[in-house]
Amino acid sequence: MDTKRWLVHEPITPEVKRQFPELEGVILQLLWNRGVRTQEDMDVFLGPDWSRDTYAPELFVNMSRAVRRVFESLERGEVITIHGDYDADGTCGTAVLVTTLREICRELSFNEHAITTYIPHREKEGYGMSVETIEHLDAHEHTKLVITVDCGISNKPAIDRGQELGIDTIVCDHHTMPAELPTSAILIHPLVPGETFPNKQLCGTGVAFKLASALIHEARGRGAAFPEGHEKWLLDLVAIATVTDVMPLREENRVLEKYGLLVLNKTRRKGIQKLLDVAGSTIGQLDTVSIGFQIGPRLNAAGRMTHASEALDLLIEEDELRATTLAMRLQEINIERQKASQRMYEQARAQIGEAVGESLIVAYQDGWGAGLVGLVAGKLINDYHRPVFVAGKDGEKFVGSGRSIEGFDVTKALHHASEFLDKFGGHPQACGFSVTGEERFHKAIAMMKEYAAVELKPEDLESRLAIDAEISLDDIGWDLFDAMQAFRPFGMGNPVPLFVSRGVRVASFSGVGRDGGHLKLRLQSQTGKLVEAIGFGLGDWVQKLTLDLLIDVVYEIQVNEWNGNRQLQVRIVDLQISASPPF
Repeated sequence: MDTKRWLVHEPITPEVKRQFPELEGVILQLLWNRGVRTQEDMDVFLGPDWSRDTYAPELFVNMSRAVRRVFESLERGEVITIHGDYDADGTCGTAVLVTTLREICRELSFNEHAITTYIPHREKEGYGMSVETIEHLDAHEHTKLVITVDCGISNKPAIDRGQELGIDTIVCDHHTMPAELPTSAILIHPLVPGETFPNKQLCGTGVAFKLASALIHEARGRGAAFPEGHEKWLLDLVAIATVTDVMPLREENRVLEKYGLLVLNKTRRKGIQKLLDVAGSTIGQLDTVSIGFQIGPRLNAAGRMTHASEALDLLIEEDELRATTLAMRLQEINIERQKASQRMYEQARAQIGEAVGESLIVAYQDGWGAGLVGLVAGKLINDYHRPVFVAGKDGEKFVGSGRSIEGFDVTKALHHASEFLDKFGGHPQACGFSVTGEERFHKAIAMMKEYAAVELKPEDLESRLAIDAEISLDDIGWDLFDAMQAFRPFGMGNPVPLFVSRGVRVASFSGVGRDGGHLKLRLQSQTGKLVEAIGFGLGDWVQKLTLDLLIDVVYEIQVNEWNGNRQLQVRIVDLQISASPPF
């Protein structure tokens, strides 16, 4: 395991404690670490309220135009095509709009068969909407209105071509602004210059949800029998997309996620119900971890290995038997994805080696699937803690994906090398690109490495572990654990609280699990309190530990449930032998 630099947050001052006397010290410290520092912010964070803490869709500058254009199409019986992206955010957002529009059609006697979908093939077509796609929709679908989801802001040529063909476009997107905006479209995008919508951190599905909510409101005004709050049934999809697209769970996103998890845990969607069955998940106990490790990977597997339409079909399927078949299919695809990505990861590790002196690392190989390079890059960044690009080569074409460390905007590196790239885009921490020609590929990589070498200092490349507070094992108890439950849901921008305790005594230890790969400990405080601990993947420490050895441990506090008993334990994230006694 690599050595991490432990960074413990600065303790709050006595003055801050006096300012909020009703909050226990550790809880106040956790809030302070997350930038929650006023009474108003604390009220929102600890008790999210739907009516108080979410923003009305009409706060988007162009929302009324978008709603008006959609209903014009519905009234005329025009074909409306929802053009999504091939990841979980894109497919969930597409499902949000498809189900909403079809419900509206049924309520108001419009033609629901005029609502169609289009998701590009990741490897054959690439990201976003192309001129070829818009021409296809014109010639074969007779589309008159396209609504993009999780893409579109960088697709000005396709959107302008649509205008020439008599196709209007509404863009629901959240990606980085391109050099030239598609001004012929109706833009629903929190980052567009001049946009006043307060939440700048919505995922693509979140943007689609705002449009869907506005459409439901308008349909209700036209006589649709939608009860107040009907749009909340879409929040299961918003919850999934917000986590899988790694959006910060702060402010409005936190509210959307909290209520989304409530809906997910009683979801009406047959497809999600069946997907949870095959994943071994239990409805009623789902959280952000369930989304990140069970739901998200299976939805994403379709776009990575076959076609994302298989994930979309599952999300909108209403027949139970068909939903079961689709869920089992996604399970099979995900197993194939796991095997293929692990093989690629091992090949990439061998290719990169130690990466000594490199500020940015690159791995590429003929035959690596474009749908898996991002997953491999994500694994490698955990190993090397520096920006990573992984690319697959197919003839003269290179398709790659990048992942970055905190503080380094990987899209700026792409801009630096843009003269050699065919297409690129993404977020500061994750991006994609394509290049034609080996020489151009190597020149692009050289320029990105040059940029990273200037921008990144040696200390930026150290693996760090952000720790919320130093506490004693004596502080661990049900009161603290129960108070921390108000911090859920955990995720980007609101991580699971991590604590450090120093100079704790090893009362017992053993290796557990297959081949002793995990570490089981009983830790003892200076006052004699015993705490059970587990360290996954830390089995090597069995060779370094001795009874009564003093160690420093970084951990999160958990509940271990077994045979109906509930016991607090700590999950060790990192540990080291104490440099000196703690007294």
